[in-house]
Amino acid sequence: MNSFKKSFLFAVIKTAAFIFMLLPLGASLWLGRVLGWLGYHFLSKKRRVVYANLKTLFSAQYSPSQLRLMTKDVFINFLQSAVELLSLPKIKRLGFEKFVDLQDKENVDRALALGRGVILLAIHSGSWELASVVGGVTKGRYHVVANDQSKLPQLDKMLNEYRTIAGAHVITAGVATKEIIRAMHANEVVSLVLDQGGKTGLAVPFFGKTASMSTGAIRLALKYGCAVCPVWIERRSNGMHMLRISPAMPMTVTGDMEKDVYINVSNAANHFERLLREHPLEYMWFYKVFKYSNQSRIVIVDDGRVGHLRQSQALAKNLKEVLKKRGKSIEENIVSLKWRGPRAISLFSFYVYFAQYLDFLKREDCLKFFLTESSFNELMKYKADFVVSCGSQAAGVNFILNYNHMAKSIAILTPGLVSKDRFDVIVSPEHDKSWVTGRTRLITTKVSPNLINAAYLKQQSEGLVNHYSHLKASVRVKIGVLLGGNTTGTKFDEAQIHELISQLKEAALHFNADILLTTSRRTPAAIEQIVLKELKGFERCPLCIIANQRNIPEAVGGILGLSDLIIVSGESISMVSESLSSGKRTIVFSPHGQYRDTPRDKYEDFVLKLNDQGYLMVTSVYDMKAKMTQLLNRKITLKKLDDESTIQSGLEPIV
Repeated sequence: MNSFKKSFLFAVIKTAAFIFMLLPLGASLWLGRVLGWLGYHFLSKKRRVVYANLKTLFSAQYSPSQLRLMTKDVFINFLQSAVELLSLPKIKRLGFEKFVDLQDKENVDRALALGRGVILLAIHSGSWELASVVGGVTKGRYHVVANDQSKLPQLDKMLNEYRTIAGAHVITAGVATKEIIRAMHANEVVSLVLDQGGKTGLAVPFFGKTASMSTGAIRLALKYGCAVCPVWIERRSNGMHMLRISPAMPMTVTGDMEKDVYINVSNAANHFERLLREHPLEYMWFYKVFKYSNQSRIVIVDDGRVGHLRQSQALAKNLKEVLKKRGKSIEENIVSLKWRGPRAISLFSFYVYFAQYLDFLKREDCLKFFLTESSFNELMKYKADFVVSCGSQAAGVNFILNYNHMAKSIAILTPGLVSKDRFDVIVSPEHDKSWVTGRTRLITTKVSPNLINAAYLKQQSEGLVNHYSHLKASVRVKIGVLLGGNTTGTKFDEAQIHELISQLKEAALHFNADILLTTSRRTPAAIEQIVLKELKGFERCPLCIIANQRNIPEAVGGILGLSDLIIVSGESISMVSESLSSGKRTIVFSPHGQYRDTPRDKYEDFVLKLNDQGYLMVTSVYDMKAKMTQLLNRKITLKKLDDESTIQSGLEPIV
């Protein structure tokens, strides 16, 4: 903020304070409510922060429309409290007792009788500045520790003058510790806040998550024996406030300082949480309360396509690894999109395009016009810290969620009509040729994200062996074969498959190897019949799975885990990706003939680039045995793929 803006803003605040001093307090509060209403409608970023905080607390209890009304009330309450802060001199002159009902003052007197000083512990809830009333009713000096308004030093000076008029002695942040200790030794009263611990605070349980809390008050109490009395102020419907001073907190002391700090800070946070659950709209939700939480929630938006879900899960798996390195615990939720019908899907694409530019369309409850009731309700149950999606339909929902939740957004593949710049990260395999601008990060992978890693392969191999126990006894070299099926622009040629199996059988006999083969759900019936006819009863084929007859979930992962060499049909980007991610030597054949120097489609382009880069070997079925011989005799060495490291390093800046 430049000096002109600072001067202008301070002039506006000073003028507002002058007006509030002239008007009756009731009129000033009415004006505060109007300003709160305006702030809600025009301060979109602050509105989103408040909404996201309330969503974290109450996503399972309240609908988006209810949360929006609550957000508006938070703005209104806060602006009324700001009016009262700027009216403190007038309130002092008229008498605090006309505005504040002070309860349980005797708890301060009892604490002071111990002779070790008292800390009044508050949070930024209600009209907390009116707590300065205590300065007029305690026997000794009353101190307030005030954070510096570094961006507006003139405002800082004005507010400290108001606090002094209200009866408090202001301790500035720079000398706070020394002054507080002196006040405790003098058996005086100091007001401190628990919340907004920031980077240096302690993460303790708060509304089912963890939030950073300040440890200063508790450390002082444990070290110097001063009393800590929680203070709570709440607004009443008649314009009055109720200020309640609780008895001194009993301190847990085990002898382990850090353990004691954690226990007692947690107890204090729990005390205020109980009060806030009854009066959530009193709190100042304008900052990211859970920014320094050690818990994160990942929401995966599932568009119903298995391949897209697997890619999203793979991305989430890598995100978890990055979060774990930062000491985070993670909860993952998968939410399936169920559309009201084909027309709803078409309309959604247009809606989400215009929602990028019109704020009123970005509301979460707009999604209920496109999703079934059950799908919408399931989606609304969670407040995400990270949203992961794959594909254009899921990307649109990702955009709406990350906007409302203030979440980090990760989209895999092209996000349709939503601009890539609306996401924090775009993950795109090389064959998709994606690009981004602005703040968005691009993670370019060699292959499509997938779940394949050493732990996954071990688990899947064990599962497959449990289905087919005879595989345990085999110690031969194993050749894994993954057969896909027809796709747009690609049709399996029966003659090619005959030749493929002929060469596989020759290689198996030559190398004394076993063939482990699985087809896919896309494999044509004619191809399945060829496979069965050629391999059924063949002594070197202990495993031949026809997916359309018996679908074994562990088939692909188990074969990848058990095999020494993988043969895969080139029409399936996902199967090629999984094979390379397994770390196994991979040969890719064209299901319709020979690969040409000029790729006919993106599938061939994908495979040929990986061949040129040395990650796999492409061949026609007629050269299959020769290529297998080269790899099994280790005459050619292929590169190992490591997309996981690429993905994780790309995600680190957003965590």
